[in-house]
Amino acid sequence: MNASKRVLSATAAAVALLALCDSALAASVTANCNKIKPGATCSASAGPLRAGIVASTHTPVINAKWPLKVTATLAGKPARASAEYQFLFGSIVVATQYPRSNKHFAFTGQFSDILVFPPDSEGQALTLQVVVSSGANTVRLDWPIDSKK
Repeated sequence: MNASKRVLSATAAAVALLALCDSALAASVTANCNKIKPGATCSASAGPLRAGIVASTHTPVINAKWPLKVTATLAGKPARASAEYQFLFGSIVVATQYPRSNKHFAFTGQFSDILVFPPDSEGQALTLQVVVSSGANTVRLDWPIDSKK
Protein backbone atom coordinates (compact mmCIF):
# COMPACT_ATOMS: atom_id res chain seq x y z
CA MET A 1 0.00 0.00 0.00
CA ASN A 2 1.44 3.36 -0.91
CA ALA A 3 1.72 6.26 1.57
CA SER A 4 -1.29 8.23 0.28
CA LYS A 5 -3.60 5.20 0.64
CA ARG A 6 -2.31 4.59 4.19
CA VAL A 7 -3.04 8.23 5.09
CA LEU A 8 -6.57 7.94 3.63
CA SER A 9 -7.16 4.68 5.52
CA ALA A 10 -5.91 6.24 8.76
CA THR A 11 -8.13 9.28 8.20
CA ALA A 12 -11.18 7.11 7.50
CA ALA A 13 -10.48 5.08 10.66
CA ALA A 14 -10.15 8.28 12.73
CA VAL A 15 -13.45 9.65 11.35
CA ALA A 16 -15.21 6.36 12.12
CA LEU A 17 -13.77 6.34 15.64
CA LEU A 18 -14.91 9.93 16.25
CA ALA A 19 -18.41 9.09 15.01
CA LEU A 20 -18.51 6.07 17.31
CA CYS A 21 -17.34 8.12 20.29
CA ASP A 22 -19.84 10.88 19.53
CA SER A 23 -22.74 8.42 19.44
CA ALA A 24 -21.51 6.85 22.67
CA LEU A 25 -21.61 10.29 24.33
CA ALA A 26 -25.19 10.93 23.20
CA ALA A 27 -27.75 10.01 25.83
CA SER A 28 -31.52 9.85 25.92
CA VAL A 29 -33.81 8.91 28.79
CA THR A 30 -37.54 8.99 29.57
CA ALA A 31 -38.77 9.64 33.12
CA ASN A 32 -42.19 8.42 34.19
CA CYS A 33 -43.64 11.08 36.51
CA ASN A 34 -46.64 8.88 37.28
CA LYS A 35 -46.06 8.66 41.02
CA ILE A 36 -44.78 12.20 41.52
CA LYS A 37 -47.03 14.28 43.74
CA PRO A 38 -48.27 17.59 42.30
CA GLY A 39 -45.93 20.42 43.25
CA ALA A 40 -42.95 18.05 43.52
CA THR A 41 -40.19 17.87 40.92
CA CYS A 42 -39.94 14.96 38.52
CA SER A 43 -36.45 14.86 37.05
CA ALA A 44 -34.05 12.64 35.16
CA SER A 45 -30.55 12.74 33.70
CA ALA A 46 -29.21 11.85 30.28
CA GLY A 47 -25.45 12.13 30.29
CA PRO A 48 -24.57 15.50 31.84
CA LEU A 49 -28.07 16.93 31.13
CA ARG A 50 -30.55 16.92 34.02
CA ALA A 51 -34.10 18.12 33.35
CA GLY A 52 -37.11 18.45 35.62
CA ILE A 53 -40.76 19.43 35.62
CA VAL A 54 -42.99 20.76 38.39
CA ALA A 55 -46.74 20.89 37.74
CA SER A 56 -49.59 21.75 40.08
CA THR A 57 -51.74 18.68 39.43
CA HIS A 58 -52.26 15.55 37.32
CA THR A 59 -55.91 16.58 36.83
CA PRO A 60 -56.02 20.04 35.22
CA VAL A 61 -59.38 21.77 34.88
CA ILE A 62 -60.79 22.26 31.37
CA ASN A 63 -60.36 25.84 30.06
CA ALA A 64 -58.40 26.87 33.18
CA LYS A 65 -54.78 27.94 33.42
CA TRP A 66 -52.45 25.08 34.35
CA PRO A 67 -48.95 26.30 35.31
CA LEU A 68 -45.77 24.28 34.97
CA LYS A 69 -42.06 24.89 35.35
CA VAL A 70 -39.24 23.15 33.47
CA THR A 71 -35.56 23.18 34.45
CA ALA A 72 -32.36 22.06 32.75
CA THR A 73 -28.78 21.86 34.01
CA LEU A 74 -25.52 20.62 32.54
CA ALA A 75 -23.04 19.44 35.14
CA GLY A 76 -25.01 21.37 37.77
CA LYS A 77 -25.05 24.71 35.90
CA PRO A 78 -28.00 26.24 34.00
CA ALA A 79 -28.11 24.63 30.56
CA ARG A 80 -28.88 26.18 27.21
CA ALA A 81 -31.57 23.77 26.02
CA SER A 82 -34.61 23.43 23.78
CA ALA A 83 -38.05 22.20 24.76
CA GLU A 84 -41.20 20.94 23.12
CA TYR A 85 -44.42 19.38 24.34
CA GLN A 86 -45.71 16.10 22.99
CA PHE A 87 -49.13 14.86 24.01
CA LEU A 88 -49.39 11.08 24.05
CA PHE A 89 -52.44 8.83 24.04
CA GLY A 90 -50.95 5.55 25.18
CA SER A 91 -47.59 5.58 23.41
CA ILE A 92 -48.79 7.48 20.33
CA VAL A 93 -47.98 11.18 19.90
CA VAL A 94 -51.30 12.86 19.08
CA ALA A 95 -50.10 16.48 19.20
CA THR A 96 -46.89 18.47 19.40
CA GLN A 97 -46.75 22.02 20.73
CA TYR A 98 -44.01 24.41 21.69
CA PRO A 99 -43.66 26.66 24.72
CA ARG A 100 -44.85 30.16 23.93
CA SER A 101 -45.86 29.00 20.42
CA ASN A 102 -42.22 29.22 19.33
CA LYS A 103 -41.34 26.25 17.10
CA HIS A 104 -37.68 26.49 18.05
CA PHE A 105 -38.06 27.33 21.73
CA ALA A 106 -34.75 27.65 23.56
CA PHE A 107 -34.12 28.60 27.18
CA THR A 108 -31.30 28.76 29.69
CA GLY A 109 -31.78 27.04 33.03
CA GLN A 110 -35.55 27.22 33.43
CA PHE A 111 -38.83 28.49 32.09
CA SER A 112 -42.43 28.65 33.25
CA ASP A 113 -45.47 28.21 31.07
CA ILE A 114 -49.24 28.03 31.36
CA LEU A 115 -51.25 25.46 29.41
CA VAL A 116 -55.02 25.38 28.91
CA PHE A 117 -56.70 22.07 28.15
CA PRO A 118 -59.66 22.14 25.72
CA PRO A 119 -63.02 20.43 26.34
CA ASP A 120 -62.03 17.63 23.90
CA SER A 121 -59.39 16.48 26.38
CA GLU A 122 -61.87 15.84 29.20
CA GLY A 123 -61.64 12.31 30.55
CA GLN A 124 -58.86 11.34 28.13
CA ALA A 125 -55.90 9.66 29.81
CA LEU A 126 -53.11 11.65 28.19
CA THR A 127 -49.45 12.12 28.95
CA LEU A 128 -47.71 15.44 28.58
CA GLN A 129 -44.20 14.58 27.47
CA VAL A 130 -41.82 17.51 27.85
CA VAL A 131 -38.81 16.86 25.61
CA VAL A 132 -35.73 18.76 26.79
CA SER A 133 -32.58 18.61 24.64
CA SER A 134 -29.12 20.06 24.97
CA GLY A 135 -26.45 19.02 22.49
CA ALA A 136 -26.68 15.27 21.93
CA ASN A 137 -28.56 14.66 25.19
CA THR A 138 -32.34 14.40 25.54
CA VAL A 139 -34.59 13.95 28.56
CA ARG A 140 -38.29 13.15 28.12
CA LEU A 141 -40.43 13.92 31.15
CA ASP A 142 -43.77 12.05 31.04
CA TRP A 143 -46.40 13.76 33.20
CA PRO A 144 -49.76 11.90 33.14
CA ILE A 145 -52.84 14.11 32.93
CA ASP A 146 -56.58 13.51 33.12
CA SER A 147 -58.38 16.81 32.58
CA LYS A 148 -61.69 17.44 34.35
CA LYS A 149 -64.54 19.98 34.25
